[in-house]
Amino acid sequence: MPEEIVHRGKVVAAVQGCDVIECEACGFKHVAPLPGDEELKKFYDGEFYQVEKPDYFKHTEEDKDWWMLRYHHLYELLEQHAPGRRLLDIGSGPGYFLEAGRDRKWDVLGFEPSPVAAEYTRKRGLNVVNDYFTLANAKDRGKFDVVSLNLVLEHLPDPRNLIAEVKQVLNPGGILFVTSPNDFSPYQMVLWKNAGFAPWWIVPKHHLNYFDVQSIQEFYRRSGFDVLHVEASYPMEQFLLSGRNYVGNGPLGRECHMERKTFESHMLLHAKDTARKMYRAWSDMGVGREFVVLGRVR
Repeated sequence: MPEEIVHRGKVVAAVQGCDVIECEACGFKHVAPLPGDEELKKFYDGEFYQVEKPDYFKHTEEDKDWWMLRYHHLYELLEQHAPGRRLLDIGSGPGYFLEAGRDRKWDVLGFEPSPVAAEYTRKRGLNVVNDYFTLANAKDRGKFDVVSLNLVLEHLPDPRNLIAEVKQVLNPGGILFVTSPNDFSPYQMVLWKNAGFAPWWIVPKHHLNYFDVQSIQEFYRRSGFDVLHVEASYPMEQFLLSGRNYVGNGPLGRECHMERKTFESHMLLHAKDTARKMYRAWSDMGVGREFVVLGRVR
């Protein structure tokens, strides 16, 4: 049984009747109190894609070329560090990360709790389990060289317990690969504290945990991983700082996203070395909408 955690710490924000605390036990920010497992299961099994993100698959298909450029860049990082090419993607969503791996001759498997997303993935001939990842569910699947968590950690009531189970399915020298929102970043804080914005990135129904570039690295160390590489994605908050307020404005948000895609696609296609330096520089400054971290199990 995982040890019981007493969650306490300074309240750093309050949104929609929920506090976000700087948890002393966890070492990162999260909502308090945390929701129960049944409440979360109902949301992700039946509401997340169907109700909360009805255009998700449409937009994902429109963005596929950009996503694949991003994902091939990430696989290039993994191929520099992983002991082999067997990957487990927890929370595999529409399966494009799995698809990019398959295209590069990786042996890939997804775990995805949403039946809608799992079926969307399966129809493209990819191997996905429509279930939540647990050690019990995965024990017959063998060991993996990489376990990836793409936009997953922020949704979990107990990230520490999940990572403890992930360690048990990794091969010696295996890699934990995490992408998650970079929250309470310098750009966000300027907008919140000095430009009249509410902390729009705090969405308690969707995101329970709020990591940043520094706290995720500390989380890795506490969890028994040595950090190998950190980078960050395009800092979308630059649009807000430039006066293009997409918060609550879906069409403008989509327009800004398209501009980001165009810029990043040019860089990844025609100036890849510069793009790599750019991603690293953003993480060094603590900015970027999401961070990417690779760590090796000790």
